[in-house]
Amino acid sequence: MRIGFDGTPLLGQRSGVGHYTGRLLAHLVQQRPEWEYMLFSNRPFEPLEAELAGTLPLADNFGFSRFVWMQLMLPRIIRQRQPDLCHFPNNTAPLCLSRPSVITIHDASLFLHSRHHPRSRLLALRLLLPHVARRATAVITVSQHARQDLRRILKLPADKIHVIHEAAPDGFQPLVDPIQRRQLRARYNLPEQFVLFVGTMEPRKNLKRLIRAIAHLRQRGCNTRLVLVGPNGWLINGSLEKEVEALNLQDAVQNLGYVPQEDLPGIYSLATVFAFPSLYEGFGLPPLEAMACGTPVLTSRDSAMAEICGEAACLVDPQQEEAIADGLACLLAEPDR
Repeated sequence: MRIGFDGTPLLGQRSGVGHYTGRLLAHLVQQRPEWEYMLFSNRPFEPLEAELAGTLPLADNFGFSRFVWMQLMLPRIIRQRQPDLCHFPNNTAPLCLSRPSVITIHDASLFLHSRHHPRSRLLALRLLLPHVARRATAVITVSQHARQDLRRILKLPADKIHVIHEAAPDGFQPLVDPIQRRQLRARYNLPEQFVLFVGTMEPRKNLKRLIRAIAHLRQRGCNTRLVLVGPNGWLINGSLEKEVEALNLQDAVQNLGYVPQEDLPGIYSLATVFAFPSLYEGFGLPPLEAMACGTPVLTSRDSAMAEICGEAACLVDPQQEEAIADGLACLLAEPDR
């Protein structure tokens, strides 16, 4: 069996879809080492992790954007390479495709929360995605909530959309060694008590309301700090800093930016509470990573978060910063609650 894979999510600093793609490939290679895996990309790959040693990177370097490359160049490459099946793990695929294909569509935010996406992306993908999804052999999504949204919006038959939940990687477990905990705390200058957020920093992650919730806690006499981990996404540059300055929280909010994957389990373990008040998620993996590390979780009662976390998390209205603050106060007072 020869599998063609869109490898572009593996480029650069990986966000959620990049980690999803890497882990999926690693487990496929482990379970079916006799298959051939071709990784297609519009740019050269950096050295891939050892778990992907069984794959064949096939990178173009023509300077095309990912969108132009996927629609104009990739179909020709696929015709030449003739994979038995192609998998596109990042919400889009070529419109003209000569081979059977599977596409993973992680959520319906392009249609339901369009203000959280750049206009250039909206114009292209909102027109393209319905056609790509209908032409695909099968569609994967990551929650029942996302499946319902996609069925309704894309008008797909029920038997074409398959729900495959994500899971926290095996390496996410509590860091208990006191020396390692002390070293990690010193490396990132982490306080003894803090609220943690992990994820791409973009509008739908609701970080401004989370910062305001921290301000409410400070007004109540709770001097906890907020630690943000993750790369900057769309429409976020400078806006969080301005919010922090406006609320005079410079000593209460610490932005670590992108952190190597190997340090994340330890940072989760050191956190007093993990907060993920996102406005919309098709799945939302960070809360499960935090739970795997033994950290109490606050998240949204909206979209897929209630389905994924259930009674294992404190669920709040993400539109109400007072509700976020109340939930954090409860977990900070009783982390074992």
